[in-house]
Amino acid sequence: MLRILALLFLFFAVLQAASVNYIMAFKKPVSDDLYKTAREEVEAAGGKVLYEYKSALKGILVQLPSQEFNTFSSKPYVDFFEKDSSG
Repeated sequence: MLRILALLFLFFAVLQAASVNYIMAFKKPVSDDLYKTAREEVEAAGGKVLYEYKSALKGILVQLPSQEFNTFSSKPYVDFFEKDSSG
């Protein structure tokens, strides 16, 4: 019984720490320094940058722990921050 409880606890801990992919679009003006700053902040939060958008959309595709959504959506350089629904 104790093993089952331990496994359930581990399962829920893993679910809560699950990472989610988000699209983060930057406010203008956008510079290389902004990409660097955003990358550093994402990595410091336990996430990673999966792709940099530098054409029509200026921003990044990131993978972050789900609890970081509010932190990054309120960054002063973020125009919009939303869950990636592409797959």
